[in-house]
Amino acid sequence: MSLINASLLFGIGLATLPVILHMIMRAKPKRIEFPALRLLKSRQTSNSRRMQLRHLLLLLLRTLLIAVLVLALTRPSLPAARYGLRWWEWLTLASTGLISALTYFWLRHRTSVRHAAAFDLKERRSRLRLWSVVLGSLAAMIAVGIPWGLRVRGELATPGNEATENVPIAAVFIIDTSVSMNYRFENKTRLEQARTIVQEHLGRLPAGSRAAVSGLGPEDDIVFQADLAGAASRLETLETTTVPESINRRLKAAIQFQIDDRVQDQERMGTGGTADTHAREIYVLTDFSKTAWREPDESGLSDALKASSWLQVYLVDIAVPQPINDSVSHLKLSEETSVAGRDLLLSMTVSSTSGAPELRRVETFVVENGVETPAGAPQNVKIENGAAQVNLTLRVAGTQPFVEGIVRLTSEDPLPEDNFRAFTCGVRTRPHVLLIADRLDESKYLRNALQPMELEQQGIKYCECTRVTTAQAGQQTFSNFDVVMVVNCQRPDEQLWESLRNFANAGGGVFVVAGSNRIDLNAWMTDAARDLLPGTPLQFVNFNTAPGNLKLVTDQHPVTREFAEDDSARVELSRAAFDRCRAIDPDPSAITLLGFTGPGDRPALLERTVGQGRCLMFTSAMDNLQDGGSQWNNFVVDNWAFLMLTDKILQYLTGASGAKRNYVAGQTIVIPVPASQRFDRYLLRRPGLRQTSGVLPSDESAVLIMDAHEVGHYRLKPFESRSPFDAAFAVNMRDEESNLEKIRDDQINAMLAGSNVSIVHAVEDLQRVVRAGRLGIEVFPVLMGLAILLFCAEHLMANYFYDDDSSQNSAGNPKTQRTASQLT
Repeated sequence: MSLINASLLFGIGLATLPVILHMIMRAKPKRIEFPALRLLKSRQTSNSRRMQLRHLLLLLLRTLLIAVLVLALTRPSLPAARYGLRWWEWLTLASTGLISALTYFWLRHRTSVRHAAAFDLKERRSRLRLWSVVLGSLAAMIAVGIPWGLRVRGELATPGNEATENVPIAAVFIIDTSVSMNYRFENKTRLEQARTIVQEHLGRLPAGSRAAVSGLGPEDDIVFQADLAGAASRLETLETTTVPESINRRLKAAIQFQIDDRVQDQERMGTGGTADTHAREIYVLTDFSKTAWREPDESGLSDALKASSWLQVYLVDIAVPQPINDSVSHLKLSEETSVAGRDLLLSMTVSSTSGAPELRRVETFVVENGVETPAGAPQNVKIENGAAQVNLTLRVAGTQPFVEGIVRLTSEDPLPEDNFRAFTCGVRTRPHVLLIADRLDESKYLRNALQPMELEQQGIKYCECTRVTTAQAGQQTFSNFDVVMVVNCQRPDEQLWESLRNFANAGGGVFVVAGSNRIDLNAWMTDAARDLLPGTPLQFVNFNTAPGNLKLVTDQHPVTREFAEDDSARVELSRAAFDRCRAIDPDPSAITLLGFTGPGDRPALLERTVGQGRCLMFTSAMDNLQDGGSQWNNFVVDNWAFLMLTDKILQYLTGASGAKRNYVAGQTIVIPVPASQRFDRYLLRRPGLRQTSGVLPSDESAVLIMDAHEVGHYRLKPFESRSPFDAAFAVNMRDEESNLEKIRDDQINAMLAGSNVSIVHAVEDLQRVVRAGRLGIEVFPVLMGLAILLFCAEHLMANYFYDDDSSQNSAGNPKTQRTASQLT
């Protein structure tokens, strides 16, 4: 315990005044002739004891009153700890008091029955009250006081840094600079509010103090500024970032920074141990957004705090009590690269913190050279239960190699940064597909799935399909096509297999369907076929007991990923019934994408990498001919999952699904560069039409971009080169930033678990909490309250003492009674 006004402690000598006065003014006994001495003599002994006890109690109260008043004026303070009783301690204390009271009343009842004399009964009840209070207090001390003392002693075992009001402070201010700190309330963002609080606190620091200011950005360092004015200037440079470091890690870095600086000061001063030139503090100003923390903590923060008991940490809450926010999140494109004239599906989640149903409007814009052009009519969205799933359709134009756009909420709210999302989609030329089958009818189902006749009649073409028979395949130049599909060829010759193998080695895509009863297995077992196919086809197998169904085997493959993420697509895929499939002897390098349910766990769709290309193989039919596919399955009959699967296969074989163009801020962006389009230098157009340059090393085949932190559209082109290379992508902030749910105090305490950590939810309490952290908990109000209680107790005791004496004298003197009655 420390004393702010220690010199006043000499006034404790005044507590001896009541003792001195008691000894000096002690009444001397007088000899008085009094009647009925025989009656009074029996009461002399008990009255003398009672009078002495009351004198001593009154003396003790007066002495304690003066001592407490003097002690209160010295303004003592205790080290910061949790001195309050916990809920279970309050419960134990209440139980102890209740048991004591019940015991007293029970014994009182028994005493009343056994002792009828009024005076004896009063005497025994007085003693019973005294012992009940004494024993109850002793029980409370054992049950509550001792455990409480041990707990507080444990918290004070490593006391914090004792300081006075004039000791310089070494303070580190960590400002939460995540996007949620842009929330505006009363015309001020949370970041601006944090700046104001820190500036005011800097002005209250003692002379000689040092301060460091840091945000959560990847480039924000923790460094003591030259003076407090420099720290105030550093505040103005802080901006929100889309790639914030977690508060856990930044707080751990601040603790390590204070430890290193403390060691340097001790080495410079030639001291050691607990000596320090500054009292050390860390302030974290945050909106307590749950996404700013990492649970569970893996940075070792709790251990660092326990080892740095001389350090005080203050978590300052500057959040709005009930934030209001609308947001767009989880934007997904049906494909990252599309074809001109095709519809691009945009799916997203529109959320609102309002609990009641809300109506919001979503708009889509196409951006070209920074100019936004509306794309389609706005869509009204009814939000129920806080969120709604929204699907928008955008027709892809073929005038540019990329479509850059945004989706935006028209409503305004205090956090506008999450009201929009940017997207980029590549536009490629229509892929050329060659379909080979013994009969053209066998390939028409696959052709109609790739290029629906209805859309082609409307002038909408997704691909250019060429259908030939197996006999005509040798007349085709495979290099003129992007994908070659072989459907149920009975006896393909060695030349066809070699042509397909060479086409795949050169980077082409091959898709093989083996779902026919007429297949000659010997023709599918040649060396060229084995070098190409994911597996060697064997005899077909019937599902006798129950039809087989398709199931996902690999759910993160570009062909199957959307089925895994979309429950309705996965259910539709599994709805098709298969009566027959082809047994396969898979190649060791092949992977299975789809399989069949039922015995044998047979593969349905396999993939194999061949040179620079790929080959996929389906082990059942993809037609509905009477003498063909209808005997194998009903997959192509009224099942939209068949259309979706063939489209995903085409995109994968053409390489369209492998190009990623939409990222989250902070991700490393890899842009492959073909060898035929290499360049040395490039320009990167960033959001806001800002440009930066870069170099592609000679030993690298891709451009790595690791600083795409700004939200918006990016475009990369070669600089001073004839290369036709062109790339574009979009970056959005993390979806989690839209979640303004606050982290609870118990969760923070579980991560930090340190008695030197204070959580401040009311900014106006910050100065009081900091003062308690520096000087300890001041007990002046408690002592003044105790002094008032002692004064009241002394007053009541004195009145009771003299009133009781007066009543007793009156009761024992008949002459007094007669005189009083006569006066009345």
